[in-house]
Amino acid sequence: MMQGQDPEVEFKDGFFNLVQSDGCNIHLRRSATIGGLVTTADQIVLSPGCSNLWAPEIHWLSNNWYLYYSLGDDPSPSTSHRVYVAESRGTNATGPYTIRGILFTNFWNIDGSVFPGTNGQLYFIFSGSPVGAGTTQNIYIAPLSNPYTLGGAPVMISQPTESWEINGAPPAVNEGPFGFTHNGDTFIDYSASGCWTDDYCLGLLRLSGTNLLDPNGWTKSGPVFVTQPGAYGTGHNGVFTDANGQWWNIYHANDLSGQGCGAYRQLRVQRIFWDNSGAPVFGSPVPLGSWISDDTNFLDAQFPLTETNGTTATNTAGIPGGNLAGSPRWANPGLTFNGLTDYVNCGAATANDVQNALTLAAWIRANAFIDWAGVITKGTNTEPYAMQVWHDGSLRFTANWGSPGGGLGGGSWNSNSKMLTNQWYHAAITYDGGVLRFYLNGQLDSNQPGVAVQFGVVDEPLILGADFPGAVEYFNGTIRDARVYGRALSSSEIQALASSVNTRPTNIVFSVSGDQLTLSWPADHIGWTLQVQTNGFSGGTGPNWAEVSGSATTNRMVLPINPAGSAAFYQLAYP
Repeated sequence: MMQGQDPEVEFKDGFFNLVQSDGCNIHLRRSATIGGLVTTADQIVLSPGCSNLWAPEIHWLSNNWYLYYSLGDDPSPSTSHRVYVAESRGTNATGPYTIRGILFTNFWNIDGSVFPGTNGQLYFIFSGSPVGAGTTQNIYIAPLSNPYTLGGAPVMISQPTESWEINGAPPAVNEGPFGFTHNGDTFIDYSASGCWTDDYCLGLLRLSGTNLLDPNGWTKSGPVFVTQPGAYGTGHNGVFTDANGQWWNIYHANDLSGQGCGAYRQLRVQRIFWDNSGAPVFGSPVPLGSWISDDTNFLDAQFPLTETNGTTATNTAGIPGGNLAGSPRWANPGLTFNGLTDYVNCGAATANDVQNALTLAAWIRANAFIDWAGVITKGTNTEPYAMQVWHDGSLRFTANWGSPGGGLGGGSWNSNSKMLTNQWYHAAITYDGGVLRFYLNGQLDSNQPGVAVQFGVVDEPLILGADFPGAVEYFNGTIRDARVYGRALSSSEIQALASSVNTRPTNIVFSVSGDQLTLSWPADHIGWTLQVQTNGFSGGTGPNWAEVSGSATTNRMVLPINPAGSAAFYQLAYP
């Protein structure tokens, strides 16, 4: 997203509210979209002083906005940090705010956060050390009688004892706790190990029972979110939901190894999923610059391939398109690949946040079937996921070839049905976290239950028309309307894709009677235009094709045959 650290977002009344510290002031950004937080202007909402102001959070509680932040003395590291709270004087997130004071004074504490339990009680959680700054940091929880007053003594619920919690020690660190509930379960995620190391990561506490103040009621697991190439020191996160109920993880990370916990950190955001036990699945951090879809469809990439000329393919999902390599030719609709050198490089920023569920879909018309030939593949050295074809005409899916970072499980599977050459098929593959399904022409072909996969993350391109890892297997044929979703589409949604006249290619039927040529196509394609090329087939781009007059209002044309004329080539083009 942008430079920053220790992020937290509160969504209310259609706006995402993000707060950040510059060391002296608390800045607020408000936007109706997650992506808009990057470009919207920020404003200072509170200036409590230049004394190591850290980790602000904003929360809507009891009809007021509250800011929670850590403030210490001038030396660094500070020896007197405490968590403060400020209350809005009205209902505007921009304030003004009144500082209510310190929440807990007894010993050094930072990274305060609040959340309501399933019992309706409000709780305060923080990282602290009774011994003082520079010593082991633990996670504590205490009840609140109101948003700015403790209702009981803090209880320690986590210490850094696991190997993944003590990198960079001393001191060993548990910090940045964030509490949330989901379907009756209570969780606290937190950051572990030193933020000055690449090994800064997230751990998770899950409550058994209903007593949040019972240390024995919490079970620790982790690490649940760890460093990957292009994302180092991943931690100090916040969790929030959007208007559609989608859960998000916002966190900071470095682009390069060894950058520590300073000005190199950037804010990043990704979706959260849930496993069968009800626990959050954070996945793997994505590289800097990755485009993350925040629409309800989770459409991560769509290449209609309806252009008639040029060397780029438009991505209608909202990010830059792909670059044609080799000499693929526009088939209008679709892009034809020669099976030897042609492909589309869609960029490394595309379709990275496809980790726990997916849909790959495309119209394909193969001239020949080659083992491993790629239709839609992610990665050029390793491969988190790929739609391919096989020599016998079956559709193939491969997961986590070459062990990409963060990948769990993997393998290759084929459809039961076989496709024929020179015929259009709508091919789709879905994975919902447990079942892999193949669809052909909108109908379920087969499924593979019990497949346990988490797709890895690579800072490598999405490719259309070729499969690079291991060797180079090119697709020989035409591809149209290639899509990647970060969720598993339902059977009815797949059927709708296969039935849409706006995306469905079709074949032209030819018949000859005397000196007349009759061309026809399905009635639901009325509005498409018949195009002709008479000066030798040259790849069919731009001005080489001419529209047959009157073809846009019918699905049948009768044309004269001139035996002495040049050969004619016809195609049906999407308007």
